[in-house]
Amino acid sequence: MSWFVIFALIVYTLAQFYFPNVNPDFTTAERWFAGVIAALMLFGSVLLHELMHSYVAKQNRIEIGGITLFIFGGVSRMKTEPRTPETELKMAIAGPATSFALALVFWAIARYGGQPLLGDLGLQIVIYLALINLIVGIFNMLPGFPLDGGRVLRSILWGALDSLDRATRIASYVGQGFGYLLIFGGFWMMLFGGLLGGLWLVFIGWFLNNAAQQSYQQVVLRRALSGVDVHRVMTTDFPHVNPDITLDEFVHNYLLKYDYSAFPVAEDDNLLGIVTVAEVRDISREQWHEKRVREIARPPEEERTIDENDDAFDALMHMAEGKLRRLLVMSDGKLKGMVTEESIINIVRTKLQLGM
Repeated sequence: MSWFVIFALIVYTLAQFYFPNVNPDFTTAERWFAGVIAALMLFGSVLLHELMHSYVAKQNRIEIGGITLFIFGGVSRMKTEPRTPETELKMAIAGPATSFALALVFWAIARYGGQPLLGDLGLQIVIYLALINLIVGIFNMLPGFPLDGGRVLRSILWGALDSLDRATRIASYVGQGFGYLLIFGGFWMMLFGGLLGGLWLVFIGWFLNNAAQQSYQQVVLRRALSGVDVHRVMTTDFPHVNPDITLDEFVHNYLLKYDYSAFPVAEDDNLLGIVTVAEVRDISREQWHEKRVREIARPPEEERTIDENDDAFDALMHMAEGKLRRLLVMSDGKLKGMVTEESIINIVRTKLQLGM
């Protein structure tokens, strides 16, 4: 969702500061139009940058679950870690190489097309795209994980230390260090009058610092959950609720009796829905004696489902992305179990305590 905030910020910066500086004769409408077009093409360039990472990953038999775009790059959600340092290196350099190639293409268009072909406004947009793609390429080559340069550093450390975990930890610390350095530099710029540039540096430093920490945590989780499928972490012994009991019966016989956050509502082995504390809380106490569970149960279609053979790490990522408390494990239309964040974290904690 931050994409929309960043997009608006980039458009505003271009329309109010960049384009008026390069050509004061541009009208207000022209500046804002150029800002929108340039921002869209910037994000298109960033998308292409990230797609090349994913393309190289898929060429090396690494499945990609999705791409999340950020201000000057993105993250390809890999289902597995690269198998060798060489694969990591090829994937890491694919993105910056794409950005540098785009910078060269836009520079050539500006150089050989020029004002006669592009017009004043078009020429300045193309010059900006050449410059910003060069900056994106250089920025991503900074040796701070999870930037591409940080991944290059990790691949080198991985090859030297023969340990992906140790290499990731060191690269993550370097990434956090760069983040703090940018934040400090941004505040320093703001103290000496560079308010806008300083804010950008603080924002980018904050993002890099958080991304470095989260990326390392994901690697730790992925390693701990290696080989663990949903079947091993799902709960199967929870009680099923009769849809015709009252809410008062449900509260006293289920919510206050069992340590579960959600209960399946079933009739003749057919899942009718899920009921939780949240649904009961929305009903006044005076109605608990007359309201039936089937009246407040959430339909199964509103719940996110997962297969029992899916990876537990993917289940955890699905819950994190959707801010979900649970996933239903379904098979042939039947509920086989439920998996929660707590059940996955428990097995991670145990494996880490055992040094596994």
